[in-house]
Amino acid sequence: MTDAVPQARVVKALTRDRHIRLSSMDASPLWDGVRRGHPHLEPTACACLTELLTSTALLQGRTLFSERLQLLVKGSGRARAVVSDSWPDGTIRGVLDPGSAEAADWIEGPGVFQVMRSNATGQPYVGHLPLVAGGIQVQVEHYLQQSEQIQASLTLWCDAGTGEAGGLLVEPLPDCPPERLARLVQALEGLEVVPLWERTPDFLATWVSQGEGADELAATDLFYRCRCTRESLLETLRRFPTDQKEDLFREPGPVEVRCDYCGTMYPITREDLLP
Repeated sequence: MTDAVPQARVVKALTRDRHIRLSSMDASPLWDGVRRGHPHLEPTACACLTELLTSTALLQGRTLFSERLQLLVKGSGRARAVVSDSWPDGTIRGVLDPGSAEAADWIEGPGVFQVMRSNATGQPYVGHLPLVAGGIQVQVEHYLQQSEQIQASLTLWCDAGTGEAGGLLVEPLPDCPPERLARLVQALEGLEVVPLWERTPDFLATWVSQGEGADELAATDLFYRCRCTRESLLETLRRFPTDQKEDLFREPGPVEVRCDYCGTMYPITREDLLP
């Protein structure tokens, strides 16, 4: 299991005019965790995975981290699949499976965007939509609009050279006046001139509120850390049919099973799984 790295922080706020709700984060620590946990991935692949992790954290912040949230993108681009997995206790992890090296973008259709929510009291919710043209932020916006009937704007950034990463999720509330909404759109379009290092949660709250300020509603720290253990792996493998478990040990000696999220190798013996 990988060690914890410095935490990222999701900050949820409401503008003082009470018209716009926003969540923002400095995701650079997530980039650091991705690079440590997936040294085989090229920097642009790490940037793609970091953007999905950032999206997951911002979406989970909408429910104040009361549930486990997983996002899955399966497509036909340079990434065959990208997965993020965020838990209520503040741990988050992810994995990217490289796809076609000839594709222009990491996220390309045809494919599917899947959202899985689960909590301690209810059945898991699984929603999926076909991929639309665009990157991860477009997929998330499309999901919010189609599946949750929420008009929201998501801005993601991750510099594959420096690791500066973050995100901003903005939701105009139902009573937001048209003129205030127009100013918000102008502010979001102008964000591209702001250097990445300057896009702190405090700065973004000021930028979105256009200087009027915002009240912080909640803040949650996140750690990029895998949750795998040998015991949990054995518990999963023991549910396999007996013939599948027998197939694992056609050669003498233990087999090694690798965690996709962190790369840890676990030796498994016949005695661990079979009577």
